[in-house]
Amino acid sequence: MKRIIGKLGKYCLYSDSVIEGECPEVKEEEEMGRVVGSFTFTYGPSAGGLFESVKMEIDTFGEYIRKIAVDPYFKLREIKVLGKNIDDALLLIERINASFSASHSIAFISAIEKFSDGETNPDVSYLRILEIELERIRNNLFVIERMAESAGFLVPAYQLLYLIEKVNRKIGKIFGHRYFFGVNSLNEVRIIDDNVKFDDIEREFKEIYPDIIKNRIFIDRLQNNGVIKDERSIGPVARAAGFEYDARREDLHLPYNDFDFSIPRYDTGDAFGRLIVRAEEVFESLRIISQIKLKRARQSIKVNEGEGIGRVESPSGDLAYNVSISNGKVIDLNLLSPSSINIKFFSKSMVKNIFTDFPFNWESFGIWISEVGVKFV
Repeated sequence: MKRIIGKLGKYCLYSDSVIEGECPEVKEEEEMGRVVGSFTFTYGPSAGGLFESVKMEIDTFGEYIRKIAVDPYFKLREIKVLGKNIDDALLLIERINASFSASHSIAFISAIEKFSDGETNPDVSYLRILEIELERIRNNLFVIERMAESAGFLVPAYQLLYLIEKVNRKIGKIFGHRYFFGVNSLNEVRIIDDNVKFDDIEREFKEIYPDIIKNRIFIDRLQNNGVIKDERSIGPVARAAGFEYDARREDLHLPYNDFDFSIPRYDTGDAFGRLIVRAEEVFESLRIISQIKLKRARQSIKVNEGEGIGRVESPSGDLAYNVSISNGKVIDLNLLSPSSINIKFFSKSMVKNIFTDFPFNWESFGIWISEVGVKFV
């Protein structure tokens, strides 16, 4: 089914196409005026429980939340990338959000490949898939850890932090940097060590995961918390509501169809469903990785002048770049980040919730403010 993903520069990006112009708007419910006894207070930009700086305006009676508005632009970053050559631009793009560095850099490179000459080497593409799946494993473990930490569920939280560190060390051993900095270029993926195994990650997560989802006190904080079932949602948020949305199946530039894997889904649309989907995705990512043979590879792409869109399934959903190149320089650049979409659905899901549920629900969306408050100049 054709679905709307979001606005990307002058375009509206769909799951199977791109159309110039605004995306169709959805009529939102009219806001009610101020109710006797309610008040608005500012949460953030720097506050306990927030991993990144972000400003929120919360309309509440003190516990019941009537409305919440997230302002990711309170801390706006201008990134000077226009006029730079591709390699120099890539060094900045991969640092926009270190946790999603592979997703950002590969989406940027894919956009350029789509209007350039030369065949993409499947082995290079497989290594890019390996990067994104490792990034998904690390991020999903981190999201679950943040949810457990919010509940004071510290034993599994520390176990997950330990597992995340093991993943980071394996990434560093293979690629030479635990956040993929300097790993990707147009014609190569840097490999340092091609003999790294992941059996221990799967075995140890299988020991931690059952204890997490069987703890009644923890699960009570997640079930029916932040329910959102919206056909315009993306990533794990959509899949936890039963929608089978995934750029890995829709955008064929990266050859995911060469691998056997499933798209985990759940049907509750709440924070618990998002936890289940993310945990099951860890196992599916490990399944993909087990089918990839680590092998050094290069390709030869001749960059043309033109404009292209690159899209990947980041750990939090669709991530896309629209790139224009002239005389080997980046002359226009637009980003559609998953967090920019997820923020809207988080706000909708918090209406009629209680403040106590806020941290669990916020973490379950896996939002990174660093990839939203960005302006390319």
